[in-house]
Amino acid sequence: MFALLFGAASLGALSQSKPASKSNPRLGEAVEQTLAHGHDAVLPPHISHLLGISPDEKEVPVKQFVQLGEPVRGFEVSTEEHNNIVIFLESRAGKNSTFYLLSRRGILRKVLSVKEGVGYDRAPTAADKKDFAEQAQYWLDHLAPLHH
Repeated sequence: MFALLFGAASLGALSQSKPASKSNPRLGEAVEQTLAHGHDAVLPPHISHLLGISPDEKEVPVKQFVQLGEPVRGFEVSTEEHNNIVIFLESRAGKNSTFYLLSRRGILRKVLSVKEGVGYDRAPTAADKKDFAEQAQYWLDHLAPLHH
């Protein structure tokens, strides 16, 4: 099972043939797959607010894919604004989650860490960008695999 949340960093590094300023066709395919076949869910008000998606601190309806396990992984697309994509990791054992907000072009816009229920948004660090690239690649491989 898959769920969807989005995070932001440049996916340009994930595709050798496309510069970061261009949209990533695989990301577009992953978004379309999620909107067409993902599960209905909501991004909680506090998370959507800290990510800057909902200034009024309201739930944001999303389509999502989630992979259960440790950690739980998710990929979400806002049903109202398809440019808001969230990739998340949730460690139940560690009681922490990381949310990456990205644009449809694959640009990492914000990173949100939640530790024991308290959220901290911050500018993406080099480590965040590396972790984001790994998570984004995971979802691209699952939702928009390369066809050989």
